[in-house]
Amino acid sequence: MKIPRDNRESGVSEVVGEMLMIGLAIILISVFASVVGNFTPSAHDPVVTIMMTHDCQNVTLWHKGGDWVKTEELTVIIGNDSSRQSYTQQDTWFIPVPKKTVFDLGSNITITTYTNFAGDETVSLVTSRANIFSGKVHL
Repeated sequence: MKIPRDNRESGVSEVVGEMLMIGLAIILISVFASVVGNFTPSAHDPVVTIMMTHDCQNVTLWHKGGDWVKTEELTVIIGNDSSRQSYTQQDTWFIPVPKKTVFDLGSNITITTYTNFAGDETVSLVTSRANIFSGKVHL
């Protein structure tokens, strides 16, 4: 005895099951990607301990601890309320010691101004994102 079968519905459950599994996988992948994005570390501003020494025409900034910073990112700004001068790695007055690409522990940067300080100047060491150091020149 042969049981009649309705051929219109054969295999529908397998197709529906596959589509549900693909949809579930896509949802799980997108949720996982959004959650993992929150755990990546963000860029932080460098934290550096700086000691400043100076004489009548030179300022030396000594790296005494903390993060290293690329020398090309550093700018030294010296000035008072009436005038300011910026010095970068491209200037001949900006002298990193030792001559390398990073400003790290034990390194120093000397700025030779060729003009005598008045005693009211502020010296700042900055990057594009943060002010790393600021100090006053006292004569």
